[in-house]
Amino acid sequence: MSAMMMERPASMQRCMDDCSMCMSMCMETMMMCMKKGSMTMEMMCMMEDCMDMCQTAMRCMMRMSPMCGKVCSMCAEMCMSCATMCEQMGSKDEMMMRCAEMCRRCADSCNMMMKEMKAA
Repeated sequence: MSAMMMERPASMQRCMDDCSMCMSMCMETMMMCMKKGSMTMEMMCMMEDCMDMCQTAMRCMMRMSPMCGKVCSMCAEMCMSCATMCEQMGSKDEMMMRCAEMCRRCADSCNMMMKEMKAA
């Protein structure tokens, strides 16, 4: 049976959903910051890297790649870095704090997925 036909565990679907929501939240936050003129190049790069890593992790999970665990580990690290930067740069901005929270949630999901992949 091909990987595309195999049923994904619920935890993997949850992680994919969190990656998708993290990508959306980073995009919305980045656009809002750009409109306000408060987006630094460092922050833009971090958010774009986070979005790219979330997309890569999601695609690996979709095809149930044997590299999922490693990719999810990298995604978790990227999401935590983005969360930290959001908190530092926007401690008084509600949207930045929501973005940081979503990035942390995604990092937690990816860390859990990485552990599950190692255990399998």
